[in-house]
Amino acid sequence: MSQRRSTHATVGTIDPVAVGSAATRVGLALLVGALPVVAGTFAGMVADAATLGVALDAAAAALDGPLVGGFTTGRLFHVGVLGALVGCWLLGAGLVLDGYFGGRDE
Repeated sequence: MSQRRSTHATVGTIDPVAVGSAATRVGLALLVGALPVVAGTFAGMVADAATLGVALDAAAAALDGPLVGGFTTGRLFHVGVLGALVGCWLLGAGLVLDGYFGGRDE
């Protein structure tokens, strides 16, 4: 039976199972935290725009713009999407590490 535990017995080395588990948790937390921000700001863009096409253009323009500047709906959308992408990346990296190193039998 497979057990989730470290494959390294050396003290002082970085354990891939622990890194994978931590990256999975942090990535999932970032993704769960960023999705309501993205959905809410896009809903605000749709409510402010005359048509859905104008709202999509505003969202695309917000993603093309720089991250620094004033506080607008476009900036909040940009930061939310960036947070969701970082969360996806960390979640994927954590799952790969945890699946590769965590599923070995000793």
